[in-house]
Amino acid sequence: MAVTTDRHSSDDRSLLLFDFDGVLLNSVVEMSITAYNSVSGNLATTVGDLPGNVAELFRNNRYHVQPAGDAINLMAWCIENTNLSPNFRLTSEAYRTIRDGSKIPLVDRTEQFFAARERLVESDPVQWISLNTVYEPIWNVLKELGAGGIVILTNKNKAATLTLCNYFGLPVLEENVYSGDHGTTKIENLLQIQARFDRDRYAFVDDSIGNLYEIDAYFNQHKTILELMLASWGYTGPDDHLLAQSSGYSILEQSDLIARITSMKDLALGEA
Repeated sequence: MAVTTDRHSSDDRSLLLFDFDGVLLNSVVEMSITAYNSVSGNLATTVGDLPGNVAELFRNNRYHVQPAGDAINLMAWCIENTNLSPNFRLTSEAYRTIRDGSKIPLVDRTEQFFAARERLVESDPVQWISLNTVYEPIWNVLKELGAGGIVILTNKNKAATLTLCNYFGLPVLEENVYSGDHGTTKIENLLQIQARFDRDRYAFVDDSIGNLYEIDAYFNQHKTILELMLASWGYTGPDDHLLAQSSGYSILEQSDLIARITSMKDLALGEA
């Protein structure tokens, strides 16, 4: 997500970008149910519909997942391992083995996941929304500043993102949502953002150390054009703070992010 000015602005400060799930929205319950429905073909609507320790195993290992399609691989493993302690955590190496073991291309898994979400929405839209909560106080701060200049960069599908933003009182513009539909990656969306807003520098806050690594390697090879920050309140793993520090990424509390947004609100809000 970003708070933006017109691309022709003379201001040369960084364009501030934010992730959605794990930074503004806590969707881990909904994601676990959608992933379960993707794998099982069922139509679970509550955590109680999931067998054994599946929900807890998924929640405690959610931080490994980057693109939504990979949640299917993690959920399949959870279903096969309900005998494990709900607090069991996969190592990064073990997770990569599970992730890379699928014979179904990522783009197809992503569409499968989004289709399962749509089935849940169509079945009971009120219940679907209730599975999500927003992170406070950051969400309320953005509501007070206004949604006209907010740009969302997410692996979530656009329809779900817009529905949830509007329901929770942050009516972002449709053209300002850069989503994971059709398997579009964050790198591909960032290239579109660069072309649209034409800034020299960008800043991005995400709760996924894996996303930050990939973006860093792509955009900061020759010079630093992206300042990268880890959201400490999101879906972070036990080693992520240390990994972020060793890579030179800032680790933010919500108060840090709010201070930054508030300090730039006069320049950085407005229609894109």
